Amino acid sequence: MSNVPRIPQTTPTGGPTAPPASSPLASARRIRLRIAVAAVATAVAGALLIWTVAVPLGGLDLEVAAAGQRVGPASILGAVLIGGAAAWLLLALALRFPYGRTVWTGVAVAVLVLSLTGPVLSGAAGTVLAVLELMHLVVGLVLILGLRRSSVPAVGAGRTVTAEAS
Repeated sequence: MSNVPRIPQTTPTGGPTAPPASSPLASARRIRLRIAVAAVATAVAGALLIWTVAVPLGGLDLEVAAAGQRVGPASILGAVLIGGAAAWLLLALALRFPYGRTVWTGVAVAVLVLSLTGPVLSGAAGTVLAVLELMHLVVGLVLILGLRRSSVPAVGAGRTVTAEAS
């Protein structure tokens, strides 16, 4: 068998069909912009909602003791946008390879697990630690699930093939 990608065949109505599962084109994927943006925006909203419940409503003082820095809306927004952009970029690069989405998911879960050590190493304890860990979990899970969902097969993505009666 050669390594030359096969051209997708057409149906009797002239529309494209999906490439065979053994084809190199079968693993090609693209990212749907709307879903990816929604994932990052939802991650931001989730973290800010947790912060709102904990700080203004709950009276908790979220401060990273090691850095002497308060965790506020601006720092949350910046961290989530930078993390989301990095995850999105890594996904876009990973999708160029076979099993890229699966590998990306594994890397993303590993990064999430590592990020959970940040609040612990910063010296946070008690309720502050619980809130920071919850923020990390919500942001990480929303980004992983949302960005993973945003990747779709590149060939025929978003197309509907209809059959016409003659």
